[in-house]
Amino acid sequence: MGVGAGADITHGSPFAAQPFVPASGAPGFAGDRMWNKGYEFDTPSVERRSVKLVGRKEVTTPVLTVTLADEIRPYLPALARLPKSWTLLYSLDQHGISLHTLYSRCEAHVGGAVVVVRDANEAVFGAWVGQGVRQSKGSYFGSGESFLWKNNDKLKVYKWTGKNEYVALCEPEYLSFGGGDGHYGLYLDDTLFDGSSARCPTFDNEPLCSPGPKKGGAVTFECVGLEVWGIGP
Repeated sequence: MGVGAGADITHGSPFAAQPFVPASGAPGFAGDRMWNKGYEFDTPSVERRSVKLVGRKEVTTPVLTVTLADEIRPYLPALARLPKSWTLLYSLDQHGISLHTLYSRCEAHVGGAVVVVRDANEAVFGAWVGQGVRQSKGSYFGSGESFLWKNNDKLKVYKWTGKNEYVALCEPEYLSFGGGDGHYGLYLDDTLFDGSSARCPTFDNEPLCSPGPKKGGAVTFECVGLEVWGIGP
């Protein structure tokens, strides 16, 4: 598939460059100290406070827990770690089974979004997209800060590799993240029930879902829980 003109990644992106190392003598240079790239908590009294999940009704079956949100948070870009609360944009249980509803509820959100999926065998996994979730109208979108993740006893994150720019493709007929070589890293059809996951060049991920039947090289799964959480404005 080609990349639409609206794609935000370029291969000159700093996400694919060599790690920046301050020059000797530069302000803040401290010789043998480890340089903090912004992905570690540096203010424990503030940053280590648990995320507050806002907008989910008590009767709604949760997919994302506060504990898991706290584990995902350190992998977000520095600015996306600042908000103290995450807002529920869409819930399969709370808002109904509709991809159109998912898009319509997410489109007004201008910040990043965490997609959280639970399959029929209780595996929980998903994606972080820095530009949120929106219908993409035939072209990929997303930036190099995006990643896939799965929580199989321990959180595992798959960062952008720079091999291609196929971060997110959200069409009326399906929702997908990661691509290349004929596979999606994470895919859900318009019923929000049938999904699949495969290794893809974008994130070089393992299949995210529980082990199951394979179709076209991808592991298929049944989605029983889906939430999209907005972070930022």
